[in-house]
Amino acid sequence: MLLSEVAAALGAEVTGDPALEVTRLVHPADATGRSDLALALAGDATEALAGTRAGAVVVAPDVAAPQGVEVLRYGGHPRMALAMLTRMFGAKPVVVPGIHASAAIAATATVASSATIGAFVAVGEGSAVGDRSVVMAGATIDAGVTVGRDCVVHSGVRLAERVQIGDRVTIYANAVIGGEGFSVIPVTNPDGTRNPIDLPLSIRSLGTVIIGDDVEIGAGTAIDRGTLRDTVIGRGTKIDNLVQIAHNAVLGEAVVVCGMVGIAGSVEIGDRAILAAGAGIGDHTTIGSDAVVSGRAGVIADVAPGTLVDGMPALPREQAMERFLNVGRLKTLYPRVEDMKKRIEVLENRGKGG
Repeated sequence: MLLSEVAAALGAEVTGDPALEVTRLVHPADATGRSDLALALAGDATEALAGTRAGAVVVAPDVAAPQGVEVLRYGGHPRMALAMLTRMFGAKPVVVPGIHASAAIAATATVASSATIGAFVAVGEGSAVGDRSVVMAGATIDAGVTVGRDCVVHSGVRLAERVQIGDRVTIYANAVIGGEGFSVIPVTNPDGTRNPIDLPLSIRSLGTVIIGDDVEIGAGTAIDRGTLRDTVIGRGTKIDNLVQIAHNAVLGEAVVVCGMVGIAGSVEIGDRAILAAGAGIGDHTTIGSDAVVSGRAGVIADVAPGTLVDGMPALPREQAMERFLNVGRLKTLYPRVEDMKKRIEVLENRGKGG
């Protein structure tokens, strides 16, 4: 695309030739020619500017650019520029338009004429795939599923029956949306005792999963259908790889869920909350809007809106750090307690005439 087009998208100022055509976004050290656009807004990328072979560079307003290159001066947050530019220059899935001959499309299914259905895809009875959506090889869409417009469903994804997918949703490889929820109860007698030969009972999931617009779901993630009510993922939420979201969970808009997070049943998460990697969220808890759960934290009670929590059990950051520091002080406290005990024993013996 033209440098002027990139500048307009970023809201950046062009110094040099706005008609330069750039085809690749690179680190300054990896540039090989005039068609490369180098991003140098922070760290080692800025340091590598001097020797770059890029035709154009993106730099902060106060950074000196090398001679002989076109310059885009961007005053916003570096990560925002990275997000926008990688979306502009990112490779699209390589697909052949239309419906592959090996796809199995049910007679009652509806596939938009502009949609793409890859090899060995199955689309069940009464399902619908919207305009310009792409379903890649080996994905499975069960009966009664709705896939909106401009979606990308990657290989190996399974959309279970009655799942509803909004517009512009991306689901990466081998995710399972709408699987059976895990609700298990022991068989108990009227008096509360258990017979050791009775096996636990599974509660079946009669609801489904509703995914809002502009959601991204990472590879290998599982989102279970609700028991009686639906599991809901709000608009613009981003979910990493290998995340488990259990039955009846409700995630708000623009929530960020990092890898290896486990969200138990009937959890409610407010808008813009962030769950860092490996966090565990106990069932029937509520995490307020704009809250942050740190990595590996274990939430067993409600988290107030806007609160940052750490540890297991998760506590507000100040309390968690105080608890952590107090544990570290124990090694100095124990010897002092032993010394105090000995002194008290001496005093007691003196009082007894010993």
